[in-house]
Amino acid sequence: MRDAKKSVAGTGWHQHVSTNSGSVYATQTGDVNIHETASPDDRIRILMLAANPLATARLAIDEEARQITERLRLSRDREVFELITCWAVRPMDLLQYLNQHRPHIVHFSGHGDRSGEILLSADDGIARSVSLASLAELFHATSDNLRVVVVNACHSATAVQAISRYVDYVVGMNAAVPDDDAIAFAASFYSALGFGRTVPHAFKQAVAMLGVNGAADPRIAELAARPGAAPHLMVRSQ
Repeated sequence: MRDAKKSVAGTGWHQHVSTNSGSVYATQTGDVNIHETASPDDRIRILMLAANPLATARLAIDEEARQITERLRLSRDREVFELITCWAVRPMDLLQYLNQHRPHIVHFSGHGDRSGEILLSADDGIARSVSLASLAELFHATSDNLRVVVVNACHSATAVQAISRYVDYVVGMNAAVPDDDAIAFAASFYSALGFGRTVPHAFKQAVAMLGVNGAADPRIAELAARPGAAPHLMVRSQ
């Protein structure tokens, strides 16, 4: 499982922060949105699905969301991106959020295990396991806009093979990943995308930052590209 070092902030809060380049909204349900000047139909939607069941070790998912928000806000193309975060995600939430937001990027942050499963939340606080193979089929059924999937969880490299059949680019981790490294990777990856880098180049920069961050093995992250996948994220208005 991903190594925990910090506590996760509770849900049920509401916050609005204005910036020179736009606004960041954090709603009572835990959703976070960066609203800029671009039309909503032209934005690249990043759906961050976060789960840290009560029965599992605490992860710094709130810090990861904050770092991604900040890196996008400071990027050149910040008006192009919309970040939507959904907290304490349960299995039944997946289809709801995928249909509701129709994301171009799905980013999962939480626990994974060696059997190739991610752990989602439940009413009783007990973790609910979802196989990455099942998740791949769900993405296949809701892949209208989906271009990139990032599974920022331990032992999630299984996702690379399972999901890459249906999605252009998939990122997974091939071992246990400490919180600090998971956060550094995510922040660097989205910062690079925010400066117009291709998906493969953004991945390369994020891996390089793992080394700078002092990761024991920067090669912990793996990227799979579907044959013929366009390297740049292109968004079609709907």
